[in-house]
Amino acid sequence: MSFRFVQITDHHLMATEATLSRGYSPAHALRCVLRHIAAHHGDVDFLVSTGDLVERGIDAEYATLRAMLGLREYSAAPGPQRATGEGLRDMPCYFLPGNHDPRAAFFRNMFPWSVEGVGEAPAMNAAFVHKGVQFVCVDWGAANKAASTPAMLEHLRRSLATGMPSIVLSHHNVTPVGVPRLDALAADDVAGFAAVLGGGTVLAILAGHTHMTYEARLAGVPVLGLRSTHFSFAQSGEEWVYALRPPQYRVVTVDGPRLSSDIVEVAL
Repeated sequence: MSFRFVQITDHHLMATEATLSRGYSPAHALRCVLRHIAAHHGDVDFLVSTGDLVERGIDAEYATLRAMLGLREYSAAPGPQRATGEGLRDMPCYFLPGNHDPRAAFFRNMFPWSVEGVGEAPAMNAAFVHKGVQFVCVDWGAANKAASTPAMLEHLRRSLATGMPSIVLSHHNVTPVGVPRLDALAADDVAGFAAVLGGGTVLAILAGHTHMTYEARLAGVPVLGLRSTHFSFAQSGEEWVYALRPPQYRVVTVDGPRLSSDIVEVAL
């Protein structure tokens, strides 16, 4: 098994592309990132977004996202759906929800097949397999602070029990990142999650939420966080600040039992 894919995260799109967030244009930034992916890494196997697709979680924002990506089809969660926007040329895409994606609105707009006949929108505890590698999506909930559920931990346990090499996809951070306000958003009971990781062959955990790129380890598993396509957060002394940094995406290479990645920064 040898393949590459791209991770992007935390887009916070508004209902109209002209709307700014603290003077920053989320739509312009995401378009720049998508164009860069299409121009330089258009041959990857797929793209995955690890959540916070939109800002307020309303239908008009998801319509903006779908139009920007050129998504013309629906699928079961978490995908793939093929993106044709910004030069992506039918790139398969997978999507996770974040804390800015109310589950009912997320599923209604992105994966309506997954909630047909279901009263309450489910958590995004799902999995897919690509070229012998299992991608396990875990849902820490729709709050800013992560919280595990028995259903999420059981989903992770069952998935890893297959013995397949796996990559865990998470919106929320599962390790500290060095910024106290962000570190506090990791689940208080993350130790239970870490204990389950020991039951399988996990190549890495890919996460979003913090808007920061970092590398850490949890239960011996590499944890790779990624800067958002939105503005970043930072700590300056005792002050919490919003930082205008170029957006980034991660190009991940899986080659047998080895996983490596490169960070690509995009000028706006």
